[in-house]
Amino acid sequence: MSSVPFFVIFILLTVTYALARGGGPERTTAIAFIGGAIGSLSVGFVHMPGEFRSVPVRLLFVDGLLLLGLCPIAMRANRWWPIPVAGCQLVAVLVHAGKLLDSAMIPSGYAFLVKIMSWPMVALLAYGTWTHRRRLRRRIIVRDWKPSSMQQPSPMLRVPPSD
Repeated sequence: MSSVPFFVIFILLTVTYALARGGGPERTTAIAFIGGAIGSLSVGFVHMPGEFRSVPVRLLFVDGLLLLGLCPIAMRANRWWPIPVAGCQLVAVLVHAGKLLDSAMIPSGYAFLVKIMSWPMVALLAYGTWTHRRRLRRRIIVRDWKPSSMQQPSPMLRVPPSD
């Protein structure tokens, strides 16, 4: 039996939970996941032509775009969980690169490695949303995003007080 129906239910529940109950990083990641899922479905990920005997370039493009969307979230979010999410997506993109470099990579192994990274990514989003809700219940307020270095005055430009 295919794990695709289970994953579809898992990602739908998690994304819905993150959009409804998450903070800024959780909602932004959920939106990125929706874009990645739509992109993957539009390139035929469920029934991939060639069954991963070669690199599906359009899927590599979608995965690369998702990585580009997740990296700023990982850098700016005031949370730890977006970093391994972006790392999992980086692994998926690197698996594509590995297949490009070694076309003899076994297609079923290649497909497994591309698909398996999605599960911990979605699980981390669910965990991140749950911890956000737990902090709010405990009345612990944590900023969603790290302050930008562009918004803070540079220490080099500070004028020392005159005596």
